[in-house]
Amino acid sequence: MRVCGLFLFFLFLLAACSPSQNSFNRVFPSRFDLDVTRDILETLDGNTFVAHVRGVNPVFGRALKIKVRGLKVESVADANSSKARAAFRQWHQFQQILKGSKMVEIRNLERGAGGFWVWADVYIDGEILEHSS
Repeated sequence: MRVCGLFLFFLFLLAACSPSQNSFNRVFPSRFDLDVTRDILETLDGNTFVAHVRGVNPVFGRALKIKVRGLKVESVADANSSKARAAFRQWHQFQQILKGSKMVEIRNLERGAGGFWVWADVYIDGEILEHSS
């Protein structure tokens, strides 16, 4: 009797731990459309903005920090004043691009290393946003 009870316990445990179609195999979208006026909350620097991304797991929160993949910028905190000025110009230009767009789309989200942010390919009005030489 004891062996039968132990067997049933392990059988139920195995069934509870096995992946079910509803919980573990959920597929998330690979692209998200952002409403410029409602979803883009703040521009942090020349390649980073904060947005509410609908359809992302709520554990990430309503304010997801997104860095544009492929867009290289200077740091505002750089000791070199010319680089700091360039960084401020890049931030201002990036802010104007986001505000002036009709549609912002993010694709291929990837968790950033060393922080709570994501890399993403960002498309502004259908064109990918990337560093231009």
